[in-house]
Amino acid sequence: MTKLTKFQVSVGVLIILHTIGTIGISSDLQAWFVPLTPLNLVVSGYFVLRHSHRKGALLFGMIGLLAYLVEMLGVHSGWPFGDYVYGSALGPQVFEVPLLIGLLWLLLLLGSVRFIKRWTKNRWIIAIGAGLIMTGLDFLIEPVAIKLDFWNWFGNEIPWNNYAGWFGTATLLALLAQSDSRFGNNKVSEVFLFIQIGFFLSLNLLLG
Repeated sequence: MTKLTKFQVSVGVLIILHTIGTIGISSDLQAWFVPLTPLNLVVSGYFVLRHSHRKGALLFGMIGLLAYLVEMLGVHSGWPFGDYVYGSALGPQVFEVPLLIGLLWLLLLLGSVRFIKRWTKNRWIIAIGAGLIMTGLDFLIEPVAIKLDFWNWFGNEIPWNNYAGWFGTATLLALLAQSDSRFGNNKVSEVFLFIQIGFFLSLNLLLG
């Protein structure tokens, strides 16, 4: 029997987790599966980040913290995303922002930068491309997030500046990320990005 590689194990776990999550959330067991979202994110984070160089940990922490601070600014001021409030589905909060939100930004940024770096070495094109990918993903996330109480918009309408805020924040973080040339060399992060796209696309279709 051929021994599975570290890459294959990580990808396999991520696919299984999100397949089960898709089935569970779109079924009558939704109320039981949605609270497991923070656990899913932590496990996913482990299986993605274990393929990154340990010397990048400080930069990872900085990106996660900056993303968290931008979310905190957004929740309390309405800038740059608009007026919104987080629900309970993403787990424990500090200053009304889920503790894991910075990790989510980091994982998506890793995958987005990785994908664009396949095609160019220009840091500005990489940053803008990563920003566009993450903004596009947010279009898929928003309808699902509202239905599952990840977050809610005041007035029940997603403002246009939410997407501008996602693009601007992701682009700036992608520029910062490239201060370390190893950022975006994680193959599993790219797989995770496409799993997320498939996950939210499926839920948009299944949840109506």
